[in-house]
Amino acid sequence: MGERIAFWVCAVMIIGGALMTISRKNTVTAVMSLVMTFFGLAAIYTLLSAHFLAAIQILVYAGAIMTLFVFVVMVLNRDEVAPWALRGIVGKAIGIGALAYTIALTVLLLGSTPGFLASTRSYKSGPPPEGWGGVADVGNILFTKYLFAFEAISLLLLVAVIGAVVVARIPRHVEVAAPADQKPAAGQGGHG
Repeated sequence: MGERIAFWVCAVMIIGGALMTISRKNTVTAVMSLVMTFFGLAAIYTLLSAHFLAAIQILVYAGAIMTLFVFVVMVLNRDEVAPWALRGIVGKAIGIGALAYTIALTVLLLGSTPGFLASTRSYKSGPPPEGWGGVADVGNILFTKYLFAFEAISLLLLVAVIGAVVVARIPRHVEVAAPADQKPAAGQGGHG
């Protein structure tokens, strides 16, 4: 019962953090909400006895990546831009359609798998196999069975970083300076 309560607390924390990340206008608040989401994911990994993944989640994502995001947000210091939002009837229709599609797809998926809900309810968790979730196991699976997915995600992250740099670039206005050989005339600020 305690694991179930912990799971639901972590799930609410993850979903709440994700919703706050995409709904906040202040970029620092959005980044800190994403940190909360990462900590919730690390807690889920801990509940699944994947302590290595939980530690990596905190060290890499909540630590290094989010520190980088915070520094980029603070260094850029861009003016707040009004977000593009469809507040009229069109936006509401798109949102309702997307929600209906998601619900229909979920019902279809759960309905097409006979005994899915019954099998998940009757699942009894036991201790994981010896050595499960260690560095060697994760590396072996990651670089053999899931090598393509690993490389595809690394390429996706590279494209996202390049896209963020392009979007964050501030156009520099070129100022035309006076030629160096022209000296100010007498009485215009020259010292003598």
